Amino acid sequence: MAGGRKKGEVPVIGLECLSCGHAEYQMSSLGLGELLKGRCPRCGGDLAVTGKELPKEWGEVLSVLEREFSVVDFVLGREGGEFEVEAGPGSSFPRLLRGLRSLGKVGALRRRGGALYLRVLSLPPRREGRPYLPLLLLGLTLLSTLGFSYLFLFGEAVEALLFSVSLMAILASHELGHGLAARRNGVEASPPYFIPAPTYLGTLGAVVRVRSPIPTRDALVEMGASGPLLGFAVALLVSSVGLALGGAGGARLFTTPILLLLRSALGGGLDNPLVLSGSVMMVITFLNLLPAGQLDGGHLARGLLSAEGHSTLTRGMGLGLLFSGLLLPGYPFWIWGLLILLFFGRPHAGVLDDLSPLSSSHRLLAFSTFLLLPLTFPLPGVPA
Repeated sequence: MAGGRKKGEVPVIGLECLSCGHAEYQMSSLGLGELLKGRCPRCGGDLAVTGKELPKEWGEVLSVLEREFSVVDFVLGREGGEFEVEAGPGSSFPRLLRGLRSLGKVGALRRRGGALYLRVLSLPPRREGRPYLPLLLLGLTLLSTLGFSYLFLFGEAVEALLFSVSLMAILASHELGHGLAARRNGVEASPPYFIPAPTYLGTLGAVVRVRSPIPTRDALVEMGASGPLLGFAVALLVSSVGLALGGAGGARLFTTPILLLLRSALGGGLDNPLVLSGSVMMVITFLNLLPAGQLDGGHLARGLLSAEGHSTLTRGMGLGLLFSGLLLPGYPFWIWGLLILLFFGRPHAGVLDDLSPLSSSHRLLAFSTFLLLPLTFPLPGVPA
């Protein structure tokens, strides 16, 4: 309770600008008709007190909020509101989010000048996706991976089919990991969108679009780690089956340390189609786990770091990769560095609760996931 008042006993005034008509609500005991001169945030005009009650919508929000926090002050408008709050020992931001979501609202908790502020906005209307589009892209990507791998890699239909189906299965497992983590944390996410492309692999991978804000650092780390971990596990399984089936010769495109360890244990050749699809996904996992921008590794890094620390790391990673050609002339990592600087350099959206620290278990999850980087690094002398 703030200032000794009981919950629900909030002195409220409704204000309207005499010049531009801007309307808002504040926590104050001013009387009807009194003026706040030059206080309009829109035009700088005078605000007049026109009411002494909150609208039902904001009253319900305040009721939900006061179950978790003490309200010190607020300013509410038509498009959203900001509450200055104090947290107590029983305060739960995830529980507050669930309550706000039931009212069609969402909140973001931030600290400014030593005080806590909760920004509350209306959830955007739920967008109905086009259910046929993911299926259409899935079919097109199956055809493109089959066709281009037949033309550029195998020249044999059965091998191309094995490669196409196994690669799609590994990509799907990666996106399934993201989808399961999103559902677990109450985040709305789209079905996977596979991306057909005229490359020797026939695809640029797949993506899941996040359609609602991520609530906590723990949720962000779960979503960043789940895709790479599940995708890597399935790639490992597929590669192991390919090595057990046997083959001849070395890697058709590239290899990784973990793949060589598997080969030493299982034998077999590295040019089996299943081994190739597994190695492709391992290298994709390596690139995706680089701690930069909105990559999966960037999500892990943002869970561990502040917004400023994450931005600094992203710029450093992009510049480092951009100039990596001077030290690793056989690797096109400079292209990835350029892409990071051009497309992933904007600030990370972060999470709604950017104040609560990452739990020790999720910190361990983040660092454990980063251990995949040395295991999936494309080895020197082999084209990536």
